[in-house]
Amino acid sequence: MTLHVQTRPDIRRALVWGSLLAGLWIVVALIRPTSTFHLAPLLIAGGPPVLFGLDVPDRPNRRSVLRIGAASFAMALAASGVVAAIGAMEGPPFEAFPSPLVEAVIFSVLGSVAGIGFSVIRTR
Repeated sequence: MTLHVQTRPDIRRALVWGSLLAGLWIVVALIRPTSTFHLAPLLIAGGPPVLFGLDVPDRPNRRSVLRIGAASFAMALAASGVVAAIGAMEGPPFEAFPSPLVEAVIFSVLGSVAGIGFSVIRTR
């Protein structure tokens, strides 16, 4: 009898890159509080699922893609909250958004949906 071991994909590498992006955004926002980094939440939320989907040699399983997408979305929201709490989100938002925090939340949602969508398409 031979045991068949199914390895679980490692999501840590993609989450480390996402947390590095979040940390970088916080540091840069501290240096330039009046500048708005519109795409930072989008990259933090969407980057890890895309990196994970590209990093796995086979097709990634959907459960792992959803887990990493949810974790990176939470990471983007947390980074947005930190940047707002320290008063470094004082730049102008795009005209369609009432405030930079609302813009960051919407871009986090868009990034997470796009990143998960990209990796789920690879599961087919």
